[in-house]
Amino acid sequence: MKSFDILVLGGGASGSICAIRAKSLNKNKSIAIIDNQNRIAKKLLVTGNGRCNITFENMIDKAYNQNIDAFLNRFSNFDLLDYFKNLGLLCFCEEGRYYPLSNSAKSVVEIIENAIDNLDIPLFLEHEICSISKDGEKFIVVTSKEIFECNTLVYALGKSDKLLENFDFDCKERFPSLMALKTKENLKNLQNIKVSNVKVTAHLDSGESDTEHGEVLFKEHGLSGVCIFNLSALFARNQVKNGLISIDLMPNYTYKSLEKLLAERKNTLNVTIKHFFDGMIIRPLNYYLLNKLKLQEDRPCFTLTQNEISNMAFIIKNLTFSVCDFYENNQVFSGGIELDNLDGNLQSKKYDNLYIIGESLNVDGKCGGFNLQWAWTSGFIVGSKI
Repeated sequence: MKSFDILVLGGGASGSICAIRAKSLNKNKSIAIIDNQNRIAKKLLVTGNGRCNITFENMIDKAYNQNIDAFLNRFSNFDLLDYFKNLGLLCFCEEGRYYPLSNSAKSVVEIIENAIDNLDIPLFLEHEICSISKDGEKFIVVTSKEIFECNTLVYALGKSDKLLENFDFDCKERFPSLMALKTKENLKNLQNIKVSNVKVTAHLDSGESDTEHGEVLFKEHGLSGVCIFNLSALFARNQVKNGLISIDLMPNYTYKSLEKLLAERKNTLNVTIKHFFDGMIIRPLNYYLLNKLKLQEDRPCFTLTQNEISNMAFIIKNLTFSVCDFYENNQVFSGGIELDNLDGNLQSKKYDNLYIIGESLNVDGKCGGFNLQWAWTSGFIVGSKI
């Protein structure tokens, strides 16, 4: 059996920064990290399409499923940037998102590895964690290769919170979040078409809704893009797979001003209805709209009636799809161990010296570095405490 003062279970973003912070403050304490991967912080390599979106410039509270300002105020996005700078990582901002200056997630992992090496923190990699228990004042961790004991345990295993079932925590069922959404409508003719500068609203049967601005990518059987990923969080947090997505293709126009624009086009364009939207809406989507409107496409556009113009304006402002499922490869999970189980330092209220951080907790954010910021923040806070 191997004994340590502190064991950090999970070497991802939260676990690695926790161990680094704790060891830098407590050089005399023995601290080790156990992880099932063959490299520390390996999952960071695929975040942000390999660029690692470290954090966001404006840490708006509404990006999360609950108010975590009390934690973010103790270790903010700018505190993180300073901290990483001191470790050797330089970053830059692109449309509010912070990335490593190298534009590669490898740089983030490398500075984490360097810090762990410099502090002589033992790594036990490729260890599948089988069980966790408490024996008096000690925590016992059994892995596929070894048995460990420690005085203080930090749990940073993300969605694998079933290992804590014996500890009786209130936990919300996990639901995939930040992913593409499947629709009842077949969108094969729109596959790989992207629309930008649109307003997208998600509606649930319960009456809840949320809105995003940006771009949408059409898939053969659904919708993708940052807007859709962010709106998928509404479905995840309410643990439902059904609802509506409504796209306003021209959010800079009011319904009335769009009606006026379409009426002007009717009177000035010398084309058939098939080409009425040319120069205004990309052709594959143009044809999709006309098909929904059930208009005879070879008619001259000047034959459009006021009612048909009004219907055009309505569908452009309210192009609606029925959500029926999720695509796989979600970025995060909604749900997890409730924050109410822990004190302000993320220590269990029932079990002394047991801390829980990162994605293990029921804290999830939208795209843009919010989830990683929570991982860094929660890990740093606990690392500072233990």
